[in-house]
Amino acid sequence: MKTITKMMMLALVAAMAFTACKKETKEDIPQVPVDKGYSEGALIANEGSFGGGNGSISYYDAEKDLIINNLFETVNNIPLGDVVQSVYRGVSGTYVCVNASNKIEVIDSKTFESVASIANIPLPRFSIEKDGKLYVSCWGNGGQIKVIDAIENKVIDSIMVGTGPEGLSIVGNNLYVANSGGFSVDSTISVINLTDNSVSTIEIDAYNPSSFVVDADNNIWVLAKGNAIYDANWQIIGHNPSKLFSLNTADNSIVKVIDLFSEKHPNKIDISKDLQTIYYGAGFGFNGIYKMDYKETTANATAFIEGDFYGFLINKGNDEVFALTAPFGANGTLIRYTSDGDVIKNYELGIFPNGGDSKGLHN
Repeated sequence: MKTITKMMMLALVAAMAFTACKKETKEDIPQVPVDKGYSEGALIANEGSFGGGNGSISYYDAEKDLIINNLFETVNNIPLGDVVQSVYRGVSGTYVCVNASNKIEVIDSKTFESVASIANIPLPRFSIEKDGKLYVSCWGNGGQIKVIDAIENKVIDSIMVGTGPEGLSIVGNNLYVANSGGFSVDSTISVINLTDNSVSTIEIDAYNPSSFVVDADNNIWVLAKGNAIYDANWQIIGHNPSKLFSLNTADNSIVKVIDLFSEKHPNKIDISKDLQTIYYGAGFGFNGIYKMDYKETTANATAFIEGDFYGFLINKGNDEVFALTAPFGANGTLIRYTSDGDVIKNYELGIFPNGGDSKGLHN
């Protein structure tokens, strides 16, 4: 018995010595997951009621399948402002264009804490970042792009463009600006060379280009929503039709033109995660969300999803459709659809949800 016990003790000592001498490998070290906070998930811009100062941001947590409303107010204990036009996740932070408050709110993407509030931005609409500079489309002052130093959070330049600049897209060293006409009409796209901020203009045979997407061939798709024509008594007497344009970004030539609707005016455009399916639709007075393959030359006559939506966005993780309803003056609703157009679930949002940023969605 003593011999067996002695042998067991020797074996234990040997095992302990081997463990102590064994080199620790990467696989042996527990991998601690990185907490990305609010930089993952979708952010939805709720305009709020004009003049009410109740614009807000809603956050969709895909992992927990829940909505957090009034995110900015909850984290910072201050209101966001009047008419939240858009929210954009850039490299340097998250940027909210608060249109009627004439400001850009700069937010830490992870914690959603306010970093800075950039004032005196004339009616900001949308923003996009490149190489440490934030470019903001502004309806004020005749139509401008404000250039903001994304480190110092201050305006460093103003670039005149067309009337009512809206959607922005950057391909290579060119910034494309959709001149939507604002409260009137426009039929141009401004192209800014970001090397020297020089501006050239693309004329299109349609009215009020509002937004862009970039497809798998690096071409830009432009949604020109058209407009209703009114007489002096605000009675509709005609329409400028809505169209889609595809631009070759190598030479800015128009590749193709797709007629949409003669008397209807879709307001939003988005694209699938593989950059091959174009989605368009939504806006007051417009019914449905449509889709088409980017190789097609004609539009679908039938809506992919029926409904009265104020806005929508495509989940860049799995192509789910986030359709946004906006009953007048009441809280809106997010309706989640599968990529095949089947309803998954409804969620309450803030007032007048119009779109958002889904780059943080991965599921």
